[in-house]
Amino acid sequence: MRCRSCQQSAGLLRRLCADCQRVFALYDRERGELGLSQFLDRLIVDGVPRAKIEAALAIDLDGRGALQDKITADMANRVLADLGHAPRHNAADVKRMREQGGGLATTTRPSGDAAPPKGRT
Repeated sequence: MRCRSCQQSAGLLRRLCADCQRVFALYDRERGELGLSQFLDRLIVDGVPRAKIEAALAIDLDGRGALQDKITADMANRVLADLGHAPRHNAADVKRMREQGGGLATTTRPSGDAAPPKGRT
């Protein structure tokens, strides 16, 4: 059978190859405790190939959002909980925001905004 995530050979009667299975197992084990960069670092240290990581992050196996959306929702909920607010984001919310585009979030300075003093960033 083919891996449902990366489409490479997974073996007889297996839905995921060993590498993709490690990606999803790490998420299940560390859910809500790791940010995206920490998650990626752990996978790289474990020796999971980059292509397999990217495929696993992008695939929506259960119809409730891709793994990257689940991790982002977990991080947002963690921040909300630390601020004393009820966690309310799920992967479907993140997926919807991602698909609508980044119109709400930007890394450019708004016009009319005062720039920091020279020498400071």
